[in-house]
Amino acid sequence: MADDSIVELKASVQKFWDAASCGEIYATGASARARYAAQSRARYNLEPYIAEFADFPSGSGRDILEIGVGMGADHVEWACRQPRTLCGIDLTPRAIAHTNARFTLDGLESRLAVADAERLPFADESYDLVYSWGVLHHSPDTRRAIAEVHRVLRKGGRARIMIYHSRSIVGAILWLRYALLSGRLQRSLAQIYSNCLESPGTKAYSIEEARDLFAIFARCRIRTQLSFGDLLLGEAGQRHTGIALSIARRTWPRWFIRRALKRYGLMLLIDAEK
Repeated sequence: MADDSIVELKASVQKFWDAASCGEIYATGASARARYAAQSRARYNLEPYIAEFADFPSGSGRDILEIGVGMGADHVEWACRQPRTLCGIDLTPRAIAHTNARFTLDGLESRLAVADAERLPFADESYDLVYSWGVLHHSPDTRRAIAEVHRVLRKGGRARIMIYHSRSIVGAILWLRYALLSGRLQRSLAQIYSNCLESPGTKAYSIEEARDLFAIFARCRIRTQLSFGDLLLGEAGQRHTGIALSIARRTWPRWFIRRALKRYGLMLLIDAEK
């Protein structure tokens, strides 16, 4: 991809998420404190697997970087575990403003900044743990972002990162809607993820492709996870509305998906050690 195209795409990604941070639709209430509490409740009700994967208590006494703080729910969890230092970055000023406001309300501390995951403004081997939930697949150069994660980790440090899985139920739903039913069978699944899921250029990976991305790490464990998107629970994001979606929500065979299709979840949970 040409440099000009990368700059343009990154600006489009920033614009998309600066219009509404991920999960902002759940932030309802009369006060800022109530809105942030509502967003956290919705997040962990819909995605209870976050806490197990992140292992927030493991951050105690460690230097932690979160890439893509969003509305700050996970960042608060890290802060409450008394890390030695905590830093959070996001491509969007909106997310940093939300997280700053949240930390001010709760009397918590973190070094927060608008920054690019592909060019982390930190020295080599600065952190014991780098965490990123559903962010790096939005970066135009995901491989470079992962190389940056590796660079800023100390030897033996851990990266806990979620990126999207291409062979997912969500991918099948998108293909049905934006290829088959639209009469555009020539569209590849990669094109559909890029143009129809979330921000422009969103990517998804097979397990094999994810292993290749993380090959620079000494060890890497990857598992799939059904998302609330696969189960048609929660809100569908900025791009997806309509009567067909409403009908599908009422008839979706969630019991069967949970029992038989676990390996086709949208999420790849990656725990890598430098």
